[in-house]
Amino acid sequence: MRLFLVIGLLFLPWVSQAQEDSVHIVCRPQSISTLGVRDLFSMYRQRDTLQSHGASGPMQLQINGREVMPTDSISKLYLASLVADYPALDSLWSSYLQPEIQAFSAQKDSLLQHIRAKGWAMRYVQAIRNLKRQQQLNAMGRSKVLLSFHNFNLAADVGLYSRGRYLRRSTRYSQMGQAAKALGLFWGGDFVGFPDPGHVQRLVNSAALVKQYPLLAFEFEKYRDHYARIYAAGRPENVQDTRELLVTLNTLKVGQICACQYALIPPQNNLFSESAYVLADTQAGWVYVQPRGSNGYYYALGRWEFVAKK
Repeated sequence: MRLFLVIGLLFLPWVSQAQEDSVHIVCRPQSISTLGVRDLFSMYRQRDTLQSHGASGPMQLQINGREVMPTDSISKLYLASLVADYPALDSLWSSYLQPEIQAFSAQKDSLLQHIRAKGWAMRYVQAIRNLKRQQQLNAMGRSKVLLSFHNFNLAADVGLYSRGRYLRRSTRYSQMGQAAKALGLFWGGDFVGFPDPGHVQRLVNSAALVKQYPLLAFEFEKYRDHYARIYAAGRPENVQDTRELLVTLNTLKVGQICACQYALIPPQNNLFSESAYVLADTQAGWVYVQPRGSNGYYYALGRWEFVAKK
């Protein structure tokens, strides 16, 4: 008996770690007694991830037949992110990210001084980038991420010049990158699969950003299906950052309220409205989610759980 107990104790940390390393979680139907506005927003984003990622526009929210509105600052941030086609994430999250933005600004200044002390001409050609521009760069093949550190004012693109001429390719970028790394920045020349020698950023990858600032998971959830496709199709050495992000998002979601995968037979007629709806009934155990201009569906309420590894 004692031997089995020892084996069990040794096995438990391995099981826990295996779960924490999972890139897959599942929404299990459960009885939900209470939920709040943030839960409604999270379920809307979860279901809309399967749609076109468009703006929600005006939203109608109900819990047990009673209309609810966001009142706390975080819920208002979530709503502001949902209602716009291209929310200005740099200003929306500037207060939350202020320590990182200030530190990054100081590092950029130090890097600029260091490079200019070598007698080289350097300037930052882009720092803040809006989401519309980010999508354009992806469409042109000039970026591989749908949500960038640029969108949060935590990355910058460096331009080096010689005799007034912009250097598109130069060994100087490698030296600039080494100087940036010495200052605690992360250099795009080290990116696997899509190196970007003129890029510097505050943190190593999106997973590190979300771990440090968990509220940002709400923004990355919008593109979960995109990350999942990259992970499924990519070579392990090329998708490590994507894997870390999925694992981080999953770890943060476990235990949270969710809209379970398969739609229910509707207890009433769909609303078929141009408005976005999230209506929850804890007694009946369902949530109705309707993105703007799309069909709505009923889902069982549940909670996110890790998928047991086979």
